[in-house]
Amino acid sequence: MTAIVLGNFDGCHLGHRALFEALKMRAQKNNTQPLAISFEPHTRHIIQEPGHPELLTPNEEKKELIENFGVPLVLQKFDKDLFAVPFRSFVNDFAIQKYGTKIWVLGLDQRFGRGGKGSAETLRAFFPDLLIHEINPVLFENEAISSSRIREALKKGDIAQANAMLGRNYFISGIVVHGLGQGKLLGSPTANLQLPDHKLLPKNGVYFGTASFDNQKHKAVINIGNRPSLGSRPVGLEAHLLNFDGDLYDKKLSVELAGRIRDEIKFDNLDALKEQIKKDIAFCNSCK
Repeated sequence: MTAIVLGNFDGCHLGHRALFEALKMRAQKNNTQPLAISFEPHTRHIIQEPGHPELLTPNEEKKELIENFGVPLVLQKFDKDLFAVPFRSFVNDFAIQKYGTKIWVLGLDQRFGRGGKGSAETLRAFFPDLLIHEINPVLFENEAISSSRIREALKKGDIAQANAMLGRNYFISGIVVHGLGQGKLLGSPTANLQLPDHKLLPKNGVYFGTASFDNQKHKAVINIGNRPSLGSRPVGLEAHLLNFDGDLYDKKLSVELAGRIRDEIKFDNLDALKEQIKKDIAFCNSCK
């Protein structure tokens, strides 16, 4: 028998964390196994537009975060066939028969299933043998924390607000790939990341934070954008690691964004760009 939570859990933010903590408590109290059930792909990528919304936590990141909270995660394939399953069949065939659900923990007013007919109220009405628990939303600035609010904050470049709702620094992980070598020519070599599909990048600009690989962590200046001073290119992410001199190609690098330094600017010449990069590095170095 299991105690479950169900959702996309994009971002694994403080609201999701409250669900996971309630799940663990209810599971322990009733001697059942906790289980988080999420979907692949994000349900709105099937129901609405593929690739939208952009993701705060692609599956690999989501799995790592949720399991670090002490809850096993199952990724259920989501498609139009599953979306079309009536609410009662979904609960019986999917939650109860497939996953052995005995306890269901939901956020207040959470809806699921075709037509949004799944709720704490309908679960209690049609499945009286299930133990249903609702928890209140976690608030930030008097509003419920949501993945949508975090996306909006990141798109505005408000990394402080996004991190406050996440309960951690927003991070972006990827494999280091070869760039054009322009950073090295400027005296500040950078690691260019190959990004996961549909990963949300914050507003273009220069950020400070950390970059981690192979159990090493370095302060880093992170540029997100198309580097207008060096010719146009697709929007990407590159990180300059402070106090590091080595080869990162083909390594997995995880970049955490702790704050925003400035907008991305087109400089009149490379000397002006070099001077600004020095200032960015000095600012990053001064941060805790």
